[in-house]
Amino acid sequence: MSSKKDTNLDTTIDRVVVYLDGARIYRSGKAELKKGFQQVRIHGLTKNLQKDSVRVSGKGKGSLGAIDVETVYQEEVSHEALNALLQEEEKLQKELLVLTQKLEFINLQNARLKALSDKFSVEFPQWLASGEIQLTTLNEFIDFETKRNTDFLKEKQKLGDDIENLQKKLNTLQAKINEYRNLSRVEQTFDITIGVDATAAGPFVFELSYQARGVTWNATYDVDLQPEKAVLKGIAQVVNRTLEDWKNVEMEISTAVFKPIRVIEPNPFYIDIYDPYARPPPAPKASRSMKKMKAGAAAPMGVMAEKEEMMDYAPDEDLFEPVAEMKESAAGVQSFVIPGKWTIPSDGNTHPVTLTIAELKTDKEFYWAATDALGVIAQDKITNDDEVVLGGNAKVYSEGEFIGETRINRVPPRDEFKLGAREELKIAAKKKLLKRVREKAGLVKGKRAISYEYELEIKNFRKEASQITIKDAIPYSRSERIKIKDFEANVVPAEDNLGVYTWELKLKPDATTKITYKYEVEWEKDYEITPSLP
Repeated sequence: MSSKKDTNLDTTIDRVVVYLDGARIYRSGKAELKKGFQQVRIHGLTKNLQKDSVRVSGKGKGSLGAIDVETVYQEEVSHEALNALLQEEEKLQKELLVLTQKLEFINLQNARLKALSDKFSVEFPQWLASGEIQLTTLNEFIDFETKRNTDFLKEKQKLGDDIENLQKKLNTLQAKINEYRNLSRVEQTFDITIGVDATAAGPFVFELSYQARGVTWNATYDVDLQPEKAVLKGIAQVVNRTLEDWKNVEMEISTAVFKPIRVIEPNPFYIDIYDPYARPPPAPKASRSMKKMKAGAAAPMGVMAEKEEMMDYAPDEDLFEPVAEMKESAAGVQSFVIPGKWTIPSDGNTHPVTLTIAELKTDKEFYWAATDALGVIAQDKITNDDEVVLGGNAKVYSEGEFIGETRINRVPPRDEFKLGAREELKIAAKKKLLKRVREKAGLVKGKRAISYEYELEIKNFRKEASQITIKDAIPYSRSERIKIKDFEANVVPAEDNLGVYTWELKLKPDATTKITYKYEVEWEKDYEITPSLP
């Protein structure tokens, strides 16, 4: 029980440092104390608080004494709002069903149009050869297909975002419903008691910090691929499940973790001759000490960021998106001090926080595998700057138009990575069999042979020169009884790897490039080749 000299202290969260697997919470409060020894109590802190992480400091005329952390259990009774919440849940589920059905419809519609487009691509050369249509029809078709694909991706992205936002609301509502369905429950909190020996009466300011579980964040990216650069926006998706809402707090995002990092020594890698009668060795078991090992202390905290004043903007200017100030410790931990104040409720949903916006050098590359029916693939080769790109999912845009999603692996400074693989409709490529001749002269020698001649045709409808990598495969023999002979090509390939040939070409604008090659497959007539030759 509280003594007569006990003082209850109300505190508010004013700063949060978010780690990959937790957070450090900073609270402050002010109280008027009388002269003499007394106890200051802080009630109702989250059950996710780690007791051994509590730290207290303050300002005032006196000295701090003992600090006690006490677990408190309290029974709470649910409210009468369950029916209203259930009605709201039903309404949100209906809205979600409508959006989901609409998304399924546009996907089905796109699949049908894609089938018609594929049919046109197959039959167009025949119509052109017979004079039924002109070459300009192909350009019109490419423009139509580009616009159709862009409109589809934009609508799909918008519906996906709407579904995601609605699902977040539904998740929050269902969490509240689950709470109200419990007629009564025992809630655990922590109380902190601070001993203070005041040498004089007056105001005292207390600053409290502690580590809390139930917080995570992961990096995601928005990448806008432009003609000469790639704009890479790094976003932290923060999830707060501490049971404490953060309202108008200063925030810092850190790559540190609570759990300790250990050096693992490799074990010997033994190999032996296979013995089918030998009993396999038992799988290694985790030691008891490892199972019970607790997480260590977190990495050192960074200093607080200075407060920044918000600028006044003219109505006709674009809103400026502030980015975090990045700092790196000697241990390699990156921290991002986020400008402004942030509000993140404890609702279990992801809350995006912009970390960085970087403009990176990029080069367009094109790729075509003649064995793939998809066609030419466009991709951007991006050169990283002096900062580490953390791994995460990425939404990719081409000059503001959404083109797809992918995942970025961790990228070191000044390293290169490729992004934005997409079908390139302004470069058309096809493979055509020109000749297939079964040689008869070799039969008297006990041999059979088939010679092939192929043509790779690439049409560049782009208005600028385009670098492209072309790959095609011919049969490769793993038997001494089968020989691949007399490979010739009008364009010398840059690489040959087990029958997979690579050409590196620079296509001229509005021009057609052709590669022809031929080869012969010869084998002993008493044997059958598998798989069958084309």
